[in-house]
Amino acid sequence: MISTLVGRSGQVYKPVRVIYKHPNKDPEFNIHLASGLLPARYLSIHKSSKRFVKVRQIRHHVDEDKENRVLVYDYATSNVLEMINNCPPLPLQARKTILKEVGLALKDMHARNWLHLDVKPDNVFIDWFVNMETKFCLEKMQLGDLDCALKLISTHLLNHKIGNVMWQSPEGQLGRGMGKHSEVFSFGLLCLFVLTGVESFHPDFESIPIEPERVILHKLLSNFGPLPDALLKHVDGEKAGELLKDFWKTIEKDEERAEGYEPFEQLTEADYPNLNEDAERLIHRMTNLDPGKRAEMVDIMTDPYRDGVGSKGIFGTEECFEDDAN
Repeated sequence: MISTLVGRSGQVYKPVRVIYKHPNKDPEFNIHLASGLLPARYLSIHKSSKRFVKVRQIRHHVDEDKENRVLVYDYATSNVLEMINNCPPLPLQARKTILKEVGLALKDMHARNWLHLDVKPDNVFIDWFVNMETKFCLEKMQLGDLDCALKLISTHLLNHKIGNVMWQSPEGQLGRGMGKHSEVFSFGLLCLFVLTGVESFHPDFESIPIEPERVILHKLLSNFGPLPDALLKHVDGEKAGELLKDFWKTIEKDEERAEGYEPFEQLTEADYPNLNEDAERLIHRMTNLDPGKRAEMVDIMTDPYRDGVGSKGIFGTEECFEDDAN
């Protein structure tokens, strides 16, 4: 581990401890908590140069050590994956607040023709605490890890597998025809997880005998089918199309689907907390298997399901909110 880092600002940082170990066990990609305060003047100059500087819902690095290829970020209390898994009683309105902030970040990126390409709960960073009255307080939520983000040229689509397999659209699993519509689907899966606390698309990677993309693609078709001709046309590839059709034939023959593979409409609040009719309707708008029929982020953010949701708040028996400007 590097003992000290010197940022472009001149600030010296001392790594304190590892707070995230990279899955491939390469220490070069671990995330460390480090001590060191940025000069106020540098912080102001550095932030003003950022492409999305006016978007408070997007997380940027505040310093960098180019020699050691290290980026420095403001510390965040947690990420959404950790918080949802570790705090099941999290109030529904707090969950909606988190999703509103992520949605606003994606809406702004899409308006500028940018894709994040790795929308997942552990890329949503939050600052929170419990106050003296034991109420849960959300202060800041930001979409981070823009390393994969890119700007689309005109209406061109991507034919690459990019991002975390558990949160990708059907076309994303195949690496065919990815665009803003694919990211809307990923946001729909994120909404399902944040609202219910259920990781629906998390296979046991060590035990499955085939590629995880195929396992999750099969489950996506099971949950959100039937398979539309529009998706076959969209992926525009013989191999990808045949795989989709083979999976759907298997699903149609399976009269009694295994738990978790039933149609989305049959999921109940008993197994998926907070998944009421309004939540189902919203998620359906984003997870249509026909990419052309998915709502755009600008429309998702004006959906009635989000009425009355603030940008931060104090949540308890009495929930109150502060709604900042969008």
